[in-house]
Amino acid sequence: MRCILFLLSFVLIMINQPQSAEAADDKAAFVRKDGLWLKEGEMERRIVQEPNVSHPRFSSNGTYISYVSGNHKELWVYNRVTRLKRKVFDGDVSLTRWSPVESKLAWKSGSVLNVIDLSKPSSSFQNVILGAGNYSWAPDGKGFVVSSSANLEPDGWSPVRLFYVPVNANGDLKKVQNITTLPKMSQTFFAIGTTEFKWGLDDQWFAFIACPTASMSADSNTLMVVSLDGSRKKIIGNMLDQPNWFHWSPNKKKLAFIKGIGRLTSENKRLTLWDAKSGKETNLGFDGYADGDFTWRSDKEIVVSRQIEWGWDVPVDKRSKPFLASVNVGDGSAKKLTKPGLFEADVYPKTLVSGDLAWVRTSIHAAEAKVMIKTASSQKEKVWIEKLRTPQDCSSWACMIDIYQAR
Repeated sequence: MRCILFLLSFVLIMINQPQSAEAADDKAAFVRKDGLWLKEGEMERRIVQEPNVSHPRFSSNGTYISYVSGNHKELWVYNRVTRLKRKVFDGDVSLTRWSPVESKLAWKSGSVLNVIDLSKPSSSFQNVILGAGNYSWAPDGKGFVVSSSANLEPDGWSPVRLFYVPVNANGDLKKVQNITTLPKMSQTFFAIGTTEFKWGLDDQWFAFIACPTASMSADSNTLMVVSLDGSRKKIIGNMLDQPNWFHWSPNKKKLAFIKGIGRLTSENKRLTLWDAKSGKETNLGFDGYADGDFTWRSDKEIVVSRQIEWGWDVPVDKRSKPFLASVNVGDGSAKKLTKPGLFEADVYPKTLVSGDLAWVRTSIHAAEAKVMIKTASSQKEKVWIEKLRTPQDCSSWACMIDIYQAR
């Protein structure tokens, strides 16, 4: 009898434990032609049998995976532990982002920012605020930094404004706090919106790209940093509108980004480091090469997708393809990590929870891609995921895959 009571007590304790998915296995949610799949270590399984699915996103603890279905008209959440699915919203869906500390999911529908608490089974979504441009969660999960979208007025474009909005604002304008206003349109600065906001080490600075109109944004945008209280803001440099091209160091007040203007990603793009303490800028690029997607492996190493530069005048069959290079942050020295085959390209590197390195390998002759992985203890790469669907309605691999990084 005592054994039975002990067993029942143990089961009850496990049932009431908060759901957490912080497992040792590396995890990825990715899209194939036949639906949404989950990869955990070497095991994979299909979790959604629906061809029209995109934008998978892990929650901060890895328990939930959100995804968009039905041509951006439905927002769903899959519970990785219970294996149950739940539709949380019907309507236009964009910019789905999880709270960094809780099981709360935010998204935009038009200009309305919404949020839902998935830890409460009977909860429904709430409107946070209207008129949102882009946004990101604050590090403590209690609110958002939200940008406005500029309007064309008789005397030119209105300036973009940044706000702090608490998660429980519920449309109450009195709860909204103005952080700062970006510079007005001039010969040296022009922005009508922003990308997402990325927080530095001490949660006091956030970085973002200020973007002009679409035609101008294809050639040049402005990377900026702003302090949380809005008292300090600084223009860092010009770059393309590529949210995956700027990342803070894991444990240092340093911001890496791909500097350079011009819509060709294969020309005039340099991995660059900005030190928030000294304001010093360091070129980590290599003459004759162009840089792209990158990931911090540690405070001393960055892995970047790099290729020999080429311009419009280079024939298609002569254009180089990206490979991965490991860059020493201290002195800028680099070594080649991968050697993709003819007509293949290595892009979108990510550092996994285990410390392993994963990236996407594409081929111009294939409609699908592979995800490669290299373990921290071995120099030999291997295929981790096959038949990854290539992006169709968007230009980013984030539409097709999310690699869990314990956000």
